[in-house]
Amino acid sequence: MLVWPSFLYTSYFIKCMLYFRRYILFCQLGTRPKHRCNSCGNKNVEIKRRYKDDTYCANCYRIWFVKKPCSQCGEINRLHKKEDFAVCRSCRMSQPCIRCGGAAVKDGANTEYGRVCQTCYQNYFKVKKECFECGEFKRNISRYSKLSHDYAVCTSCYQSHFMQSCSLCGRYRELVDTKQGKICQKCHEFGEIPCDSCHKLMPAGMGKRCNDCYWSQRLKHEAKINTYLLSSTLMKQAYTDFSEWFMVNKGSMTAALKHNNFIDFFVRCDELWGNIPNYESLVQEFKPNGLREYLTVLRWLIKTKQVVVDLKIKDQIAEDERIANLLAKFDDNAPDCISTYHQYLDQKLLNGKTSLKSVRLALQPAIDLCTKYDIKGSHTPSQEQLDGYLLVKHGQYSALYGFIAFLNKSYGLNLACNKPSKDDVQKLKKKEIEQKMMVLYDQPKPLSDKDELLWIQMSMSYFHQVDIQVKTLKTLPTEPYDEDIFKIVFNQKEYWLPKI
Repeated sequence: MLVWPSFLYTSYFIKCMLYFRRYILFCQLGTRPKHRCNSCGNKNVEIKRRYKDDTYCANCYRIWFVKKPCSQCGEINRLHKKEDFAVCRSCRMSQPCIRCGGAAVKDGANTEYGRVCQTCYQNYFKVKKECFECGEFKRNISRYSKLSHDYAVCTSCYQSHFMQSCSLCGRYRELVDTKQGKICQKCHEFGEIPCDSCHKLMPAGMGKRCNDCYWSQRLKHEAKINTYLLSSTLMKQAYTDFSEWFMVNKGSMTAALKHNNFIDFFVRCDELWGNIPNYESLVQEFKPNGLREYLTVLRWLIKTKQVVVDLKIKDQIAEDERIANLLAKFDDNAPDCISTYHQYLDQKLLNGKTSLKSVRLALQPAIDLCTKYDIKGSHTPSQEQLDGYLLVKHGQYSALYGFIAFLNKSYGLNLACNKPSKDDVQKLKKKEIEQKMMVLYDQPKPLSDKDELLWIQMSMSYFHQVDIQVKTLKTLPTEPYDEDIFKIVFNQKEYWLPKI
């Protein structure tokens, strides 16, 4: 069996093989392959001309293509008689690509839109076809002689048969079996070669530069481009210093891939201050949550001692932001009771009788109560609404007590902040579990393993008032008793539960 060397499997070699097959067919039949004429519809006729995806036999060619001057060069040629501004073949071949404007003389293609280069044709103009193996419609569909079948497949499916990642250089190529394992042909033939940049030895399959030099040079190039977004010389130098620090601490590859995530920080500092300000200004502008997005930049500023973190300022601004987010739930239409309560708490804060964190903790249940029952304008919560809220969130009893006392004093109300009993809380919890169990019961059978464990967990809580984690349930065996009941043993006790 004849085995061709791997370097012969190129697109040029495959084209030559196709032309050779056509030549053999021509010699066997004594004529050219025959196809269908799109003009007259006759089958098995010799095609004289292909023009804009249409085929013409000899008779149709003489009818549709008449001698007339080219609309560009003026030379007499056989051109399509229906086209007013017909162009001869030489002029059409010399036209640039209509998409990218590049040269399309040698390997170009003619489309209904005009001349295009081979790259644009393969990626944008070629008709999509279905891949035989993956079934997806793609443009890079071809037949390959190396495959065991003669069906057209996409490039990805073809490469999956013959290509893998080289264990030395990491490139996705055709591999050969060696003593070192499966490696690409370059690594096998040339071994290790010096890098053009750092002169360290590297696998030959990597090319001219090692990975570290490639990523570091890419980082420097992209960082230089990003400096044009900055107007201040100090900020340009700061961004360059940060990129170098990032590369040293995280590696050139990580820095090259992620440094663009932090350019917005330097752009905003450049627009506002023209340099790196103090920590208080940064927190005031970005807020603590915003600074978390640029945590890597903040670490760089702290380690290089450009800023000093003040935890007191950070906590104060964080509480201010949380209070603003709570009030934002009303969309600037907060009820009067909340507005006056907020003013009351702010006055206590100014007098030094409370802290900013206590203000936020006092506002949170009051705002939650008003948003839950949609209290607006001059309305205040009712006793029924207050009891219903505490029944669901009985943990907010202490924080809500101050708000109720303020309402009674300011609005002349007689609201009572009653802590719900354990029986009421248990009944509500049981009702919620019952609703969840009904949802599971109505689902199609059989249930998944996750839903079955959830059913057992809720059944233990509903029927036996025993709370147990799903993680623990996975380790407990179940013993069926009959079609409707099964047994589970937990903490040396037996529990009987219904089947679903």
